[in-house]
Amino acid sequence: MASLLSRLLGGKERQPAALITGVIGPDPNGGWSVTWAGDGLWPSGVHASSLTQAADQAAAAVAALYAQHPPVADAELQLAIHPWEYKGGPMFDISGQAGGLTARDIQGSERSVSGKTLEELVAAVRGLPDLPAEDSMFRWVRAVASLPTALS
Repeated sequence: MASLLSRLLGGKERQPAALITGVIGPDPNGGWSVTWAGDGLWPSGVHASSLTQAADQAAAAVAALYAQHPPVADAELQLAIHPWEYKGGPMFDISGQAGGLTARDIQGSERSVSGKTLEELVAAVRGLPDLPAEDSMFRWVRAVASLPTALS
């Protein structure tokens, strides 16, 4: 009944959009938090003790959300990871999977770093000479269809 009422009053029933963005940053109370942006539905906020756990929980939450709705063609999860305040410096695009991640600056320097975890990528960027590490961010775009449905 609620679904019918929603369609009658608000038009099309809300569902996830083709792009959902999770913004990951330090939580003021400790650990890491994920907040969401997008045109459709998104999961509840996520909080975890580590950056990698926050990204994993965000991916699992998005996979679970999309599994409850009709398929959205080419749906993507974009994680915008801000380990520190970002003021427009380098943006490192992440590729790979846990255990074998690479991050490449897509805003000019073409520098890249590798690591097994997101924490290792952050540390590697922080250690790059002549690069304002504390003014950089990471972006990780993944197809929703490739996301794990539950955490192991």
